[in-house]
Amino acid sequence: MSEPAQPPNDPAGTGAGYTVPARPDGWPDLLGRHPMSSADRARVRKALEDGLPAGTLATPGPFLCYLTIDGLDRESDPRKAMLLRGRINAAARAAAEQRQTTYHATDSTITIGIHGPDAQQRIDQLRNALAALIAKHGWTTRYTPR
Repeated sequence: MSEPAQPPNDPAGTGAGYTVPARPDGWPDLLGRHPMSSADRARVRKALEDGLPAGTLATPGPFLCYLTIDGLDRESDPRKAMLLRGRINAAARAAAEQRQTTYHATDSTITIGIHGPDAQQRIDQLRNALAALIAKHGWTTRYTPR
């Protein structure tokens, strides 16, 4: 594989042909990658043995938390049900503060998920903001999706 293949119609090898670059170890360099040196491998092994440094990524914490509100189908007046859902959505937008959110709604349930390193605090903030509505209407809440 050290010699590039010659096209059959160019016996002298003088024409323009595609040549695969070769790596120092003799293998073709199809992806433009180079083999890792022994020193680099040793550094990677040491980093894996040492573990992650102290910081936000090393501390366990949820990056996606949910609040599910059940019992929304108990309201018989469609206008009032729509207003209650609007209040829940407004509170969710305020609690998320530009964080990515997930939302799933059915006739009886709304599930709101908030992404981010402080997702649990924001879900707790949402739960506290809706506490009066939850108690007044007898809804049940849980911290799991659907």
